[in-house]
Amino acid sequence: MTAKQILREYHIFEPLGDAELDNIANISRTKEYEAGATIFTEKSSADELFVLESGKIALQMQLPFSQPQLSKKVTVDIVTPREVFGWSVLVSPYRYTLTAVCLEPTKVLATDGIKLRALIQNNHRMGYEVLSQLIKVVASRLDETCQVLISERSQSFQGQS
Repeated sequence: MTAKQILREYHIFEPLGDAELDNIANISRTKEYEAGATIFTEKSSADELFVLESGKIALQMQLPFSQPQLSKKVTVDIVTPREVFGWSVLVSPYRYTLTAVCLEPTKVLATDGIKLRALIQNNHRMGYEVLSQLIKVVASRLDETCQVLISERSQSFQGQS
């Protein structure tokens, strides 16, 4: 499949026309990763937006504790095919908020973040449509993160009793 065909299948790009999809496809490329590979890390510069073609990605965050040796990574969400991740590329300060780790061999379509921001800045309708769809992804991830943190915190309090 071409990059344009892949993009057309993803929810955040559904409202876009052919010319807009062509523009995004032209700044995108396919990447493949082995199981265990880290695609990006928490707090690193957000350079690309990813759409998952195949594989499975764990989105993880570092849970801070008052004692650094007790700090641990926790999986906040699992990304499966036909989902988008790396949305921080469109939100200032353009730093990833989670770490993305491949749970199995993975294939993604990676879109250049700087060029994507320029496209949506120059085409306000396209920007509105993409960001309107993207906010649904962000809200879902925030909900997942809250649920994980509640679960983790309640387990640690139970262990202290």
